[in-house]
Amino acid sequence: MRVAFRDPDELLIAAMTAPPPLADARGSLEFWRRRRAALPFYRLRARREANEMTRRWRLRVAAAERVRYGTGPIGLLRRLLAGDRPSWLVPSATALAWRFVSRRLVLGAIVFAAAWLLAGALTVAALVALLA
Repeated sequence: MRVAFRDPDELLIAAMTAPPPLADARGSLEFWRRRRAALPFYRLRARREANEMTRRWRLRVAAAERVRYGTGPIGLLRRLLAGDRPSWLVPSATALAWRFVSRRLVLGAIVFAAAWLLAGALTVAALVALLA
């Protein structure tokens, strides 16, 4: 039987590209979320940086969860048995609905609501003009 020998460079590259530990990844994600919330609106560059880092750390958290729990139904079962909420499970119903509704449908609903509001405002203005 032959033992597989791996090049030390390959081991180093694998260690460098591996996702961070799950607790560290979640801590970093929470740091960038808090930083983004604490920044004033006029700090545009810092807000952009915080948004980008939040996006990157979300991906790293997802990768760390895949490494820790696995993928598919068995990974989901392991995660639930460990008492860990999946990262794709969002707390609010509106955010969950937002994930599954197409952007075109949302844009259409916004345009429809704006048209109704505009029509209502014009009707009220016309009634006020008639009564005056």
